Amino acid sequence: MARKVRTEQDKKKRTKKIIIISLVVIILALLVGFGLWKFVFNKTETKTAQPIKILDNQKEYGYSLSEKDSEYFKKEYEKLKEILKNDSIDEKEYATQVARLFTIDLYTLETKVNMYDVGGAEYYYLDKKQMYEQKVMDTLYSTIQDDTYGGRKQELPEVKEVETVSVEDTTYKIGDKEVNGYLVKLKMTYVKDLKYDTEASIVVCKEEGIRWSVVDFQPTLSPK
Repeated sequence: MARKVRTEQDKKKRTKKIIIISLVVIILALLVGFGLWKFVFNKTETKTAQPIKILDNQKEYGYSLSEKDSEYFKKEYEKLKEILKNDSIDEKEYATQVARLFTIDLYTLETKVNMYDVGGAEYYYLDKKQMYEQKVMDTLYSTIQDDTYGGRKQELPEVKEVETVSVEDTTYKIGDKEVNGYLVKLKMTYVKDLKYDTEASIVVCKEEGIRWSVVDFQPTLSPK
């Protein structure tokens, strides 16, 4: 009889032990699940892409300025705005400033969100823009890491200064038509030398209407 009582007591102890262990496992599982949920939620919440604010828009010409542009680019953009305010625009000065802004934007990779955020595109000849963007993505921008959510650690170039070496009258063939334009030669220096191009020869021509646009670019002062 005593043996039977002990057996029943042992069964009750084992059952109680199993219940306690089960409760502990359930509580631990809930805590782990909550922790994972919170981690994923916080990670998703942190990685929300913020819209880029446009600071100025010259709609008539198709040029704009955004908050992500470098401080040097912003200063040069203001110079372009002053040129375009004049009742009688100096076409040579206008074309030269377009070439300068194009070059600054193209080579300031630091401000680009990813490889598809091609610098200088706003200043390129509209009919050749898509071809230009594809070429840049395949070459100069091909290694840019995505920075949509911020936190990129990659070191990228930022143009510090552009020197206008010369501005010459030239002609350029677009389709079957030869148009007048300017050949603008520039030298670039960077905030930090990361061995990117330091020279540029840019042909700027006038599209139909009032807009001057880049039609050709070569990273040398002796273009072919």
